Amino acid sequence: MQITSLLDIVDGRLLNQPSISFIYSIKTNARKVKEGDLFIVQNKEEIKEALENGAFALIIDENVEVIDNEIAWIKVNNLNEAITKLIRFQLSNKKLTAFYCNSVSYDLFEILKKSTTHNHIKLIPKKLSKFFKFIDDIEDNDTIICSCQKTLENIYPVNFDFNTKQYEIKNLIEHSIFETTFSYQDRYFSKIKIPSLYLKEFLDVYSFLGFDADLNKLKKFNKLRPIFVDKLINHTDYGRTDKFLIAQENKELIEEEIKYLKNKYKYAKILYFSFEEELYTENIEYIHLTSLHNLKAFLKKNSFNAAYFVGLDHDTLYEQVSKENNSPTLI
Repeated sequence: MQITSLLDIVDGRLLNQPSISFIYSIKTNARKVKEGDLFIVQNKEEIKEALENGAFALIIDENVEVIDNEIAWIKVNNLNEAITKLIRFQLSNKKLTAFYCNSVSYDLFEILKKSTTHNHIKLIPKKLSKFFKFIDDIEDNDTIICSCQKTLENIYPVNFDFNTKQYEIKNLIEHSIFETTFSYQDRYFSKIKIPSLYLKEFLDVYSFLGFDADLNKLKKFNKLRPIFVDKLINHTDYGRTDKFLIAQENKELIEEEIKYLKNKYKYAKILYFSFEEELYTENIEYIHLTSLHNLKAFLKKNSFNAAYFVGLDHDTLYEQVSKENNSPTLI
């Protein structure tokens, strides 16, 4: 790509008069930069490494010292907008099918999509700058899927809603709030690790993948994924106790998940935790957390069957339970 074209695309201005006039590829990781690349600077500390690796041009949105006049130093008003414009330009000459989907479907795609069989399906990273890693691999007739409608509108305006289908599910058996058996069309699904709350999204994704996926991978699905613990709040095997913890960092899913838990687990004592003082959910009283320090000690002192944590991801909660803490109380 010519530097003059690059300036037009990102609406940038040159800070110097470089001797080079073109770039080959676009990188956002300084370690991955090769000779002839454009490097998008998200951290000024990486500029030196990018130059050492052979960058021909840099895009920045803040004031920096021009330390090499041979290459192009391009200033833009907003780096994220420049990234969006570059991606939109690169996709503009491709014939693609584009969908936006909800976050549950996106997570299921990440888990179930096969890199070989489904290599024509490309997931747009939630952090758009990471898209440059594989944007050169996108070919005509590929499908791109994004979890944010606004982002997709900005980079590929002709797009469709992925989550529009309805399904006739038969013979539904809820073995627990985390495991279901059911029939759909001529297929029988036995004890799969997914809550009935998310069966629609599961069928959206699984059918789109041609019913070709390893369903054992659903154990990695983190929505309503329980961390079973014993009375000492130590990890225990799946389903071995009636005491478990759940983490949910996506605020959009909280209300429906809480309704689901209250409906399916009516006689259980559920504790609800939040890091936000003003979080409101109808008929729910949250215990406010300032940190996770001494979490195990607090839970040991309280009677409960389930503890639901808002604003926390599964892996962080799992790691915290693995620790022994002697810090001051978190409440």
